[in-house]
Amino acid sequence: MHALYSFDFLDTISKQLQERLDELDVTILNDDQLAGLEFFQHENIRKQGVYVIHYEDTPKYIGKANNVAERLKQHFKKLTGRQHIDPLKIGYKCLLLDRSMSTAANEDLLIEKYREIHSGLWNGQGFGPKDPGKERDTTALGSFDQSHPIRLDFLQDNVDDVETVKSLCKKLKTGLPYVFRYEVNRRREESIELAGVERYPKSLVQALINHLGDGWRGAVLSYGIVIYENQKDYLFGEIIDPE
Repeated sequence: MHALYSFDFLDTISKQLQERLDELDVTILNDDQLAGLEFFQHENIRKQGVYVIHYEDTPKYIGKANNVAERLKQHFKKLTGRQHIDPLKIGYKCLLLDRSMSTAANEDLLIEKYREIHSGLWNGQGFGPKDPGKERDTTALGSFDQSHPIRLDFLQDNVDDVETVKSLCKKLKTGLPYVFRYEVNRRREESIELAGVERYPKSLVQALINHLGDGWRGAVLSYGIVIYENQKDYLFGEIIDPE
């Protein structure tokens, strides 16, 4: 009798990782816990690994990163900028892996394992931590963006009464917990008077667009705010034109 035996190494590793993650308690995701995770990574000389973000005690996003603490920090910042998210209900689990195991850990397979048990994962629904790029500006929303559009109530109290185009854009980009994308290079050194302007994102962007004038357009999208010198239609966002 003859037979072939094939060992599905990646599938086996994915099952083991899921089982080990399931054994861990959910830890609240906040600045203090992230600082503790960074120390743990440093102490063990190991940063890469896999992680699960929980919301309301339910797995919502499975990921893999070369620096787990840094990636979770990005995710947490993004979540604080979204509507209908309670920061106190965000949790995480993670496994730090040695270099060989990190190479073997297959993110797609691990996501599939979780999908078999948990519906409504944010993977593939617009939750990723990075700017999705211009191509997403005019496309239909993912389910995460539909359920959790950006918040516009973040006070930008470090904005002065007089800013340059460049300095205002930089302050918004660093101060907002979501995408703020702009192209203002040829106008960046011009000064803007902001006395009397409310220090909230939409008001500041309106003042900036008013200053830049005809041909410039901003848009509030589900995942961020963009400013360009064009008349592009943003079918899935709120357009901000000069008043």
